[in-house]
Amino acid sequence: MGPLHAQVRASGEPDEAKLVEYLDVGHRVTDFMEAGFDVLTGEAHRHTPGCSSLVTYGFWVWRADFAHYLEAYHVPLPGTFATRVRGLNYRMPPLVGADFAPLYEEILDGFGMSGAGPWDRESVRSPWPRLVPTRAEFLARARRERPAGRWGKSPRKLR
Repeated sequence: MGPLHAQVRASGEPDEAKLVEYLDVGHRVTDFMEAGFDVLTGEAHRHTPGCSSLVTYGFWVWRADFAHYLEAYHVPLPGTFATRVRGLNYRMPPLVGADFAPLYEEILDGFGMSGAGPWDRESVRSPWPRLVPTRAEFLARARRERPAGRWGKSPRKLR
């Protein structure tokens, strides 16, 4: 689809909030503990911790922070993905190990993660509730915790 800044739109799909929530409750394939920031602004966002963790519903795979870019910049989703999500009525399906294990191995190979163990083929994972705040909740908390001004920065001393 091209560079992210070229995908920014003024508004999103009418069902964008439901699509964002769907992305938020996906099944975690990997968990990374790094802290990342919005690549367009450099600011923290609601997915900053673990932003590059990989998430899936069993076929498509996305970064955990992709929901942020959809919500904040209205970047387009691939049409087949959006159609699939709408067909599921925005409900994350269980992740069936026997169906997902071959894709998991392909994902690990694609990202050069050969040290991870195999996926449990006998497992069936139910989706978790949304664990991250909504963008509105995140921004409200950030305003309370970081009032406007030069907080944390002392004036520079002239030499």
